[in-house]
Amino acid sequence: MKKTLIVAAILASAAGTAQAQSSVTLYGLVDAGFLHSKTDGQSSRNALDSGIQNDSRFGLRGTEDLGGGLKANFTLESGINVDDGTTTGSGLFNRQAWVGLSHARFGEMRLGRQFILGSAFFTSIDPFGTVFRQAGIGSTVIAANQVRNDNTAMFFSPNFGGLQAAIGYSFTRSGQEVPGNANNNRAVTTGVRYNNGPIEAAVTYDRLDPGTGGSNGISTQVGGAYDFGVVKVHALYADQRNIAVTAGTAATPATSVPFATNTKSYMVGLSAPIGAGRVFGSYQKAKDWDISGYSLGYTYALSRRTNAYAFFSDIDNVGSRTSVRNDIGTRQAGFGVRHMF
Repeated sequence: MKKTLIVAAILASAAGTAQAQSSVTLYGLVDAGFLHSKTDGQSSRNALDSGIQNDSRFGLRGTEDLGGGLKANFTLESGINVDDGTTTGSGLFNRQAWVGLSHARFGEMRLGRQFILGSAFFTSIDPFGTVFRQAGIGSTVIAANQVRNDNTAMFFSPNFGGLQAAIGYSFTRSGQEVPGNANNNRAVTTGVRYNNGPIEAAVTYDRLDPGTGGSNGISTQVGGAYDFGVVKVHALYADQRNIAVTAGTAATPATSVPFATNTKSYMVGLSAPIGAGRVFGSYQKAKDWDISGYSLGYTYALSRRTNAYAFFSDIDNVGSRTSVRNDIGTRQAGFGVRHMF
């Protein structure tokens, strides 16, 4: 259903004519709605926001047939704020920017800014698609929180009946590499996923070497979903180590109280079709970070490309391993419309 711009290139020589065909696809997603957010001890926020169900974005995808089953591919993708027309993050193509080669028999290599596998492989396992603001599993599983690495070489194996493996290495996660290995925050991402029929499953391992003698941050995740037709069951477990995050207080949210650096997190959820719509919900908890909560959502298809949505989420955030423990809850509720092109 996407509008595609087809570019044909014909290369001629004195000996004969060779042909190479390439295509460039302009695609995107525009999402905006109303969001109410209230954190204990703070004033509520009521706003027209961009990217509630999914981050708004536009991008270009391209491919060229090089012959013999070999293809050149690229993706350039920019996040946008629909409410004020600005871009998200720094740089024009801040979501993805990579180029690579692929072959049906040998797999695909991509070079550039890309999602880590801890985020990419769990999008459909989380009933909220890892988004819907705090309702997504990124609230308790850091690696699943729409994480991308710069300077990454990523290899994807061929797909064997729904089974696919991948591994990636980032020479430095953010910005440009500098001299000296210890001065670069290098990262490894690897995983295996299976998607065939009613079964979806994934296992990922992500490691960050912060350089300059710091401890490696590690996140290991395993999860799956099974679609019974009338209802789909979702579950995820994560073991996170040496990951520095902070708890919140009413005076200074999300900065004042250090969390434990290690935690085990889990999520359980259900989703079910109801006519042209879908209802879904989940409960998630990060045990040693004392974060837990539940979320409910609903989407209604207006067409194949456009849907309306609504959600509610209540997440409690408690400081741990300190003499100060503040039970700070955040409640979010929103509704809006999403259009894909």
